[in-house]
Amino acid sequence: MGTKNKALDHKKFIFAYFPGKSLMHRLNPISKIIFLVLLTILTFTINSVIFLASISFFLIVLALTSGITLKNLVKKLKFIIFILIFSVVLNIFFNAIPSDQDVVLFYLFNLSFLPIRRLALYFALRALFIVLTLYTSAIIFTSTTSMKDFVYSLIRLKIPYSYCFSFMVGIRYIPSIEDEAKTIALAQRARGLGLEKISSIKKAYNLIFERLVTTLVSILRKTHTTSISMESRCFGLYKKRTNLIKISFKAKDIIFILLCIGVFITIILYLLKLLPLPPIPSLYNIFTNNLMML
Repeated sequence: MGTKNKALDHKKFIFAYFPGKSLMHRLNPISKIIFLVLLTILTFTINSVIFLASISFFLIVLALTSGITLKNLVKKLKFIIFILIFSVVLNIFFNAIPSDQDVVLFYLFNLSFLPIRRLALYFALRALFIVLTLYTSAIIFTSTTSMKDFVYSLIRLKIPYSYCFSFMVGIRYIPSIEDEAKTIALAQRARGLGLEKISSIKKAYNLIFERLVTTLVSILRKTHTTSISMESRCFGLYKKRTNLIKISFKAKDIIFILLCIGVFITIILYLLKLLPLPPIPSLYNIFTNNLMML
C-alpha cells in the first residue's frame, strides 16, 4: 500500500469537513449557525480584552473536543496568527492616535522613538482576539458540519433550494481550491518552477502571479463544468424539491439553542451593568498595579 501524500491530506485544509462523533458533529447545522450569530454579536459588543481572550480560549478548547487535534488546529491557525501578530506590531508603532491624548506605558528597549501606547496596544489586542475568535469559530463550523446537511436544513426553513445549492457549491469549493492550489504548486515544482531562491521582489511577484493565474483558470474550468452539469440535469426546473435525507431538530438541539440564548442574554445584561457582578479588570489597571507593587 502506498504512502499517504501529506501535501494533499484533506484534514490539513483550513475549512474542510471531516466526519466525527463529537457533540458539534451531532448538532443540527441551524443550531450551530445560531451559535455563530450570537457569538459574532458578542465578539463585536465586548470591549474587554481579557473577556475576548477568554472566549478565544473557550473556542480553542471547543475545537479540541470536537475532534480537531491540537497539531491540526495549530496548522490551521498558524497563518492567521502570523498575520495577526504582524498586524499588532503595525498597529502599535504606526497608530493614528496623537501622543498627547494617550498614555505611554513604556519604551521598547528604552528607546524614546519606540513608545508603547495604551490605546494603540488596546485596539491592536482587541482586533487580534476578534479575528482569532471569528476565524476559530468558522473552523469549528466547517470542520464539524457537512454542507449537504446544512443545505437540507436551509431548505427545511423554506429557503429556495437554488440559493441553498449556490451557497453549498461556494463553501464546497473552498477546500477544492486549496487542493487545486497545492496540486498546481507540486506540478510546477516538478517542472522546476519555484526551486530557485527568491532573491528579489520581482521573482516573488512572478511566482505568485503564475500560481494565482493557473489556479484561477482551473477554478473557472471547474465552474464551467459544474454549470454545464447542472443544465444537463435541468436544475431549477421545478420550484419545489424533494430530498431523501431530512434533517430535523432533536432535544439536544433545542437544549443547545436555549443554552446559547441564555448565556448570550446573561453576558449582555452583565455588559449593561444590570447584574450585581464585579467588573472584569482591565489590562491597564493590572499593569499599573504591578508597577506600583514593584
